[in-house]
Amino acid sequence: MNLPLRGDILREMTVIASLVLGSNGAASLHGSSRGISTPADRQRFLERHRSAAAFIIGKKSAVIESYAKSSVPIFVYTRKLEKLDLPHPLMQQITVDRNLGELTQIIDHRIAGDIVVEAGPSLLLALIAEQVIDILELSISPIAGDGDFISIEELLATFTIESELVIDGTRLLQCSYRSNAANS
Repeated sequence: MNLPLRGDILREMTVIASLVLGSNGAASLHGSSRGISTPADRQRFLERHRSAAAFIIGKKSAVIESYAKSSVPIFVYTRKLEKLDLPHPLMQQITVDRNLGELTQIIDHRIAGDIVVEAGPSLLLALIAEQVIDILELSISPIAGDGDFISIEELLATFTIESELVIDGTRLLQCSYRSNAANS
C-alpha cells in the first residue's frame, strides 16, 4: 500500500514534540529529564500531556516515565523485534522496520486528535529528520544537565520560533516546522 506523503493529506491532528533541555543542551540529569525540568516547564508539559489523543515514546521512556494515569494509546517505537514487557496496558510496541514518517502516518489515520511525542533525543531527532514533527515545544532550563546532549541551534534549524516566553529563567519556545528549512 502506498501512503500519501505528509504534505499530500488533509489532517485534523498535529504531531507535537515536547522537550526540555538544560542550559548546556543536555536532555537529562542523572539519566532523567526531571532533573532539568523547572516548574514553568513542568506546567506546560503537563498541559500538553493531558491534552494528547495519543503518545509516541521510545523504549527508554516507556520504562522510566510514568504513564500510569494515561487513558490514551501509547505507541512505543523500538528497533527490537522481540516483544517488550511494557508496564501499561495501553502501550503498543511499534517495531521500526520502515520509515518513521510512514509509521507515524499509519498512526495518524487511527487517532482523532493530537499525537504528542515525548521521546528522548535519538528518536526525536530521527522523527524531525523524517519531517514528522509539526510543532516543537522546547523548554530551555537554566539548569545544566549531564547527558543526551543536543545542539539547540541544529534542533531549531528546521523550525520557526512562533513564540517565546521566559519564566523564572526558563525559555519556553513554541516552534512550527519550516518545510523550506533545507532551502534557507
